[in-house]
Amino acid sequence: MILLTNNLPIKLVYRKIQNIEVNNNTFAYREMVKLAKEYQQRFGSFSLGDIPGIQHARSFFRAIGIDPTKRRPSSEALLRRAISRKELYQVNNIVDVGNWSSLEFLLPICVYDYSEIHGDVIVRIGSNHDSYLAHNNREMNFENKLVLCDKTGAFGSPLTDSIRTAVTTKTKEILVVIFAPLNYDSNLLDSYIETMEERIIASLI
Repeated sequence: MILLTNNLPIKLVYRKIQNIEVNNNTFAYREMVKLAKEYQQRFGSFSLGDIPGIQHARSFFRAIGIDPTKRRPSSEALLRRAISRKELYQVNNIVDVGNWSSLEFLLPICVYDYSEIHGDVIVRIGSNHDSYLAHNNREMNFENKLVLCDKTGAFGSPLTDSIRTAVTTKTKEILVVIFAPLNYDSNLLDSYIETMEERIIASLI
């Protein structure tokens, strides 16, 4: 279960997905590259801020106290790489589904190894005690920033996630979380989490 605290002005949807196999299937990566080319054709002449849907993640960041002009949402960073014709990174089938979906939905998406999460998940504004070793191998502190915590402590954020709950070849079940601003269409969010589960299952073949 995921619990929101502090009356945070955001929405999220989540799903636990079991029987996962982390592999090098390139299905999701190829689809992400295809989508990037479509974006290049449709929006190559656009200013980034004028691309339909880009403002949703920016609104979400503002709602959690982050200036999106100083720290870009991951979805926007992916879109920027796509429009600029820069190479998109391939990681593994599960992470690639997350990146592909984030690029399409233009919302921050987090994927965690569920077996490394202990107890209920609390989403709240962090204190000076909330920190973890992040994917960039730096110790990150989340005071006054949105953070996901379990009974062991902080493990995730729309900014950067922890090594503790990272998806690896040992991962057999995952927790997927999609973040959005409070005014986002709930039915659309529900459809996104369904789509992600379908894509993850397709990537296992």
